[in-house]
Amino acid sequence: MNRVVAPIALLCVLYAAVPADAQGVGNDSSTPIYIPGARAVDVRNTSGYLSRYTTIPSSSLFSTTGGRGQACSFVAGTAGVASDGQHYSAGQTVYSNRWLFEETTIVTGGETAPVNPNVSKGALRDAVRSFLVFCDSRDHLLSYLLVSPSDSMLNPHFRLTSLYNGLQLTQPTVFRNPVVDRWGGLITRYPAWLAIDPGSWRPHWSNSVSWRGWLMYLYVTPLALDFHVVFTPDPAQPSPAFDGIVPCVIRGATPSADAHALPAFPTLPDTALPGVNGPCTWTPPGPGSVSIEARITYSVTFWANGYTEQQPDYVWSSAPARFATGELSSVNTNR
Repeated sequence: MNRVVAPIALLCVLYAAVPADAQGVGNDSSTPIYIPGARAVDVRNTSGYLSRYTTIPSSSLFSTTGGRGQACSFVAGTAGVASDGQHYSAGQTVYSNRWLFEETTIVTGGETAPVNPNVSKGALRDAVRSFLVFCDSRDHLLSYLLVSPSDSMLNPHFRLTSLYNGLQLTQPTVFRNPVVDRWGGLITRYPAWLAIDPGSWRPHWSNSVSWRGWLMYLYVTPLALDFHVVFTPDPAQPSPAFDGIVPCVIRGATPSADAHALPAFPTLPDTALPGVNGPCTWTPPGPGSVSIEARITYSVTFWANGYTEQQPDYVWSSAPARFATGELSSVNTNR
């Protein structure tokens, strides 16, 4: 459902420049009074309790509603006492700089939405929050105000850095091909299988953060896997150098795994042309050394009170794994 919020149209507020004769003396109903003060915003936290804020960004709706620097006003229905102690009588006009904004309910309907990344109430941009607008005190309701999550007073994106700092990903480890333990390194013109430990390919959650009525966290899911391979040839036995990316798991695919490798270690051919031989496969061109770094690309979902928003993909890399490469010498055992 599309929602168009026009904050100015929502306000039925009486405001005007304060007349020069509004001196706040006496209680003559024909003489307006002026009440000094400052704007305040009462925001509901994730438990439903109100917290008051008096430092309000100048760009926020809470600063601009009714006109920046303008007083709100009401005509008293009965005699009463203003916030500064001045008395007013029925029918008297009261001007006050004390605008009060009180949140009605948090965007989840009074309860924090369950932390479930697979369930979304909709796009975060639609998580509009509602406030009652009062003049001078809660006795004088003026209007109802809808505030979008992009408002500079309540914008949950201000906490994204904190959420990323609380995101602890499992660092992948590059799979060690069996030939390394048998022969001491990778073998020239024999394909190597590029993979990671299976346990690092899984979703992760950041620590959750509560801030100004938002319960927030990041949910990341592995999307793709590739490897950065850098081969340095032995100067004494020259061969082509290599520095490139070897694709492995394409975006959105579901890789298989075995006990030690993801993707699962397959049966490889005995020989192959040097370089990239297909997904997850690279063949050394000659003697030297090679550095292999795994890179997992994650999708990142920003979750706030059940509403979600996709963030840019996030890439997390392994520590480089270094292996020697060389020729496999055959030994004639015939006698």
